[in-house]
Amino acid sequence: MNKKKTKKTEEKNTRRKINIKLTFVLLFLFGILLIFSTYAWFSTNLNVKIKTFNMVVTKNSGLTISFDAINFDTSVEISSNMLVNELKRTYPNNLSQWAANGLIPVSSVGITNPNSYFFDMYYSGGGVLYSNRNREKGYIRTTLTEENQIKQFNRYIAFDLFFRNETGSPIDDNLYFDPATLFTFDEDAGEEMKGLLNSIRVGIVKVGSMPLDANPTEIQNMKCNNNCRSVIYEPFSENHESLSIERAKKYDVDLKDGEDFPTHACIKAGGPIYMGNTVSGSPNLNSEYFRLQNTMKERDLDIPIFTLPDGITKTRVYLWIEGQDIDSLETDSEGAELSISLNFVKDTAGYTDLPE
Repeated sequence: MNKKKTKKTEEKNTRRKINIKLTFVLLFLFGILLIFSTYAWFSTNLNVKIKTFNMVVTKNSGLTISFDAINFDTSVEISSNMLVNELKRTYPNNLSQWAANGLIPVSSVGITNPNSYFFDMYYSGGGVLYSNRNREKGYIRTTLTEENQIKQFNRYIAFDLFFRNETGSPIDDNLYFDPATLFTFDEDAGEEMKGLLNSIRVGIVKVGSMPLDANPTEIQNMKCNNNCRSVIYEPFSENHESLSIERAKKYDVDLKDGEDFPTHACIKAGGPIYMGNTVSGSPNLNSEYFRLQNTMKERDLDIPIFTLPDGITKTRVYLWIEGQDIDSLETDSEGAELSISLNFVKDTAGYTDLPE
C-alpha cells in the first residue's frame, strides 16, 4: 500500500517538474517573440491599414489612367475588391498584390534586371537570430517574394497602371508627381505611427508604350524588352520624429530632422545581415547585401519620373513600408489607417515649345 502511494507521489512530482519546465520554456519563447516585435522588419502588429487610396491626373491635358488599358479616366479609386476581384473581368492576366492584413515592412531597391518589371521585394519571417546567449549582434535572413499570382494578403501593394497620352505631340512629354500627392495617417495616430510614415515608399516601373489604337490585350501583355527602369519615391526621407532620433543613438547614428539619411536596402536573399549594420550603413557593411536606391525625394518633384510618348504606356506601381529605413527602427505600432493620393501631372513642352 505504501509502495503504491509512494509511486503515485513520485509520478505527481515528475509531472509537476515537467509542467514547471514547460512554463519556463513558454515564457522564454514569449520573451523571444517580444524581442522579435521590437523591430519593424518583423512586427506583425503594425496594422497599417489602407483607408483610402486614389490616383489623379491633371484634367484637360490629354492624359488619363487605367488599370486594364480599356477603361480610362482622370481619377481612379484603388481597393482590395477592385484589384483582387473586379479587375480579373477585363484584365485576367493581372498580378495585383494587396495588403489585406496591413502593410508589413519589406525592403527593395526596385528592379535589378531591365528585362523584368517586378520589384525585388525582400521580407523576413524568421525573426531576429543571435549568435550567442547574451543575444548580442542580432541578425536576420531574408527571402525574395514571388508575384506569380494575384494575392490579397501580401505585405505590400502592387498593380499595373496604364497612362494614355493623347496629344499628337511629336516630342515625348515629361511625367511628374504633382505636389498635391499626399500620405496621411488619422489625426489620432501616435508618435510610433508618425515615425513609420517616414518609411513609406512608392515605386514605379516603366515597361513600354504602344500606339493609341493598339489592342488592349497586347498592351496588357507588354513586356520590358530589356528596357525597363524603375524609380523609388521617398516622400519623407528627410523627416525624423524625436522617437526615431532617440532610438538611432543606440546604433551611434546622429539622426537629425530635416536631413536625409541613406537607406541601405536589401539586394540579396539570405544572410546573416546584422541589425546594427542594417540601419547604420557602417563602413564595414558587406556591399553585396546593400546598395543605395535609385530614389526621388520630396525636393525632387521638379524632376520627371519618366517620359510619355503619344500613345499608351504600361507601368507597374508599388507601395510599401521600407523595413531598412532608419525611421522604422524598433517600431511597435498601435495601429492606424493610411490615406493616399498619388497625383500626376505632365508638361506640355512637346507641343507648345516646338522650334519655329
